[in-house]
Amino acid sequence: MTDIRETLRSQPLRIGVSTLALFNLEEEHAVLESQGGEAYSKLQLEQEGTLIGKGPGYEVAERLLRLNEPDQKPWVEVFLLSRNSLDLSLRTFNSIDHYGSA
Repeated sequence: MTDIRETLRSQPLRIGVSTLALFNLEEEHAVLESQGGEAYSKLQLEQEGTLIGKGPGYEVAERLLRLNEPDQKPWVEVFLLSRNSLDLSLRTFNSIDHYGSA
């Protein structure tokens, strides 16, 4: 009989999280909705070096990732899902790096 831990490690729980859930992007999203993609992209370029605040899903993702054990196959994998521009992607990765949850 296969040990349940082996099964979980061979088929970890995979969760996709949007950047909008992971980070506080309400201002940016409001610009996108009210002014369109061009204004949104301009705002992202202007804020490229600005970290994004944690959103409602950030703590959930952190807690799930803490289930993993060092030097072991993960129990949980969290994937970032985004249809955003490269500018927002750079801000996102810089913010993740800053918060220490890569």
